[in-house]
Amino acid sequence: MKTLLLAFLVLALSLSTVAFAQNNSGSSSDQGQQQPQTSNSQSSQTSAGNQHMSGTVSKNGKNFTNSADNKTYTVSNPDALTGHEGQPVGLIVHIDPDNNVIHIIQVEATPQQ
Repeated sequence: MKTLLLAFLVLALSLSTVAFAQNNSGSSSDQGQQQPQTSNSQSSQTSAGNQHMSGTVSKNGKNFTNSADNKTYTVSNPDALTGHEGQPVGLIVHIDPDNNVIHIIQVEATPQQ
């Protein structure tokens, strides 16, 4: 009887912790992204609060310039851009607007014209 009660208590605590974590992660990903997105812009929002950008990687791979607004960002994980230095790429990123830093989620090479 005690083990059944203990198992139920652990299950209830686990579910409430997971629900609380999901609630907090959803609200924090919306902060700082108050600019409206249009369907014609080169920057678009993806489903997980990440953003798609097109632009050029710096020659040292530590910065990225967005072609939509010519804004330059510092890359928090420049190893993700290895091999793309100085090239135009498409990126899926998470933006820290307060520090002007992006974290690369996915890199997509754009075809040369």
